[in-house]
Amino acid sequence: MNELSIFNLSSSIGKIIFIAIVLLIILSSYLSNQPPSSCDMTIATNRNFHNYYGIIGMTNHFTADPAQECQASIIYQPTLPQMILKPDHSASSFMTLAEYGTGKTLLRCEYLRSLSSNEYLKLTILDKLVTQYLDRFIQKMIEGKKDCQKENCLVDWSENEFAQLLLSTLVTNFIDSYDTHKHNGPDLSLDEKINLITIICYYYNGLGTSQLEKFVNWFLNKDLWSHYKADGEHVQPYKHHNQQLLNHLIVDLNKFSILNKNSERLGLLLIILEGEGFQNRAIAKHLYGEHFKDLVEFSSFIKTYFKKTPVFVIDGIDQNVHFVGNENRDSFESFCRSSVSPSILSMVMANHFYLSLFYPKIDGVNIKDVITRKDKFPIHTISWNTKSLINYADYVLQEMNKNAKKTRCKVFPDFKILVNYSDERNAEIINKIPTPRALHRFIAELIPEMNNDANNVVEPFEATFENVDNAYKNSFESFETKTNE
Repeated sequence: MNELSIFNLSSSIGKIIFIAIVLLIILSSYLSNQPPSSCDMTIATNRNFHNYYGIIGMTNHFTADPAQECQASIIYQPTLPQMILKPDHSASSFMTLAEYGTGKTLLRCEYLRSLSSNEYLKLTILDKLVTQYLDRFIQKMIEGKKDCQKENCLVDWSENEFAQLLLSTLVTNFIDSYDTHKHNGPDLSLDEKINLITIICYYYNGLGTSQLEKFVNWFLNKDLWSHYKADGEHVQPYKHHNQQLLNHLIVDLNKFSILNKNSERLGLLLIILEGEGFQNRAIAKHLYGEHFKDLVEFSSFIKTYFKKTPVFVIDGIDQNVHFVGNENRDSFESFCRSSVSPSILSMVMANHFYLSLFYPKIDGVNIKDVITRKDKFPIHTISWNTKSLINYADYVLQEMNKNAKKTRCKVFPDFKILVNYSDERNAEIINKIPTPRALHRFIAELIPEMNNDANNVVEPFEATFENVDNAYKNSFESFETKTNE
């Protein structure tokens, strides 16, 4: 075969290969544009919103409530207070006053997540923890012969109790985690160490004494043979110890209204005071009434030697059993006012610690007027309207689109298309939705409505008026009733 024939053959083969590749590309494109069999709505099992849009195996941000466990991965920032989530990830002191369902918890979670654990000791005070201290306060009132069944004892909660709450939270968190923090070896006198240990033994709210023992023995440089341990051998019977000192400690601790009165911790403190020769000085000292000074001292200790500034974050108290309902508004207001009292805010403004409050806005409860320096302790609000909610919904859909399965039948449309907002009847209903939480409840009800109708509409999983109307009735009206109770 001559060279010309070989050339012509090669050319022909090349053309065939080229044509085959083009055909494969066209076929592949054709096949990729064909809906998979899972998109056939005549098959009942295919009528599934999550399958259709390819979000199987991932969180549907609308139907989950990840904020409660701080698991949310989608944060829409434009409507949130811009001064809280700072570009430099620094902490600040403020109060966010916003209505139920507007995103306080989500904001709190993101705010805490944004703070560096190397710079801040992050202290979250939520409903469950607050209840412990409120219960003790009420019990103390009952012991003082008050009838808390007939009168609201929590209206007597003051800045004194709030300072104790902060210090107890700080002490407990620090003791439970001190060995995880880098530190400069505390260069303190024995007097200073004993004073801090006394504060710790009074204010610690954790279980048992094992963590306290570990800390005090490290703090006092005790070797294995000189360890302090609060077991029965050392603190029982009490007659083997300084009974006058023990009585003094018990009387002093019992004056506090919200602290955990644990005799074992007093036993540990007793043997430390005896072992270090501080009996006489301890008898002459009272911690009760020193909570503001002690809060400053303990905060300064952590800042100086552990290089971390405490950040107190309070959220979720609108769910507290002692504050829920109109009859408990005075209790709620007393608590909130105690947290922004002049004495508390003076410590905040002196940079001893940060205080970040996430409070619900409740009709008839006035907190703002207590704060005299709003320039130093600002009040933030969170406001939503229909436009911002639609923007939020579009943002969520776009974020979910990014991680959707390739086998999806269709990419998420924008929110207005999804809910058929062009139908004026639908728009009228959507415009009534006031907050992100209400929107989430609405969509959670809308999805099964669209599932049921998927085989009866031209475009599956794009809402009809009946879908929107039913979802609204099933979600928002019950939601509105709950929030107005």
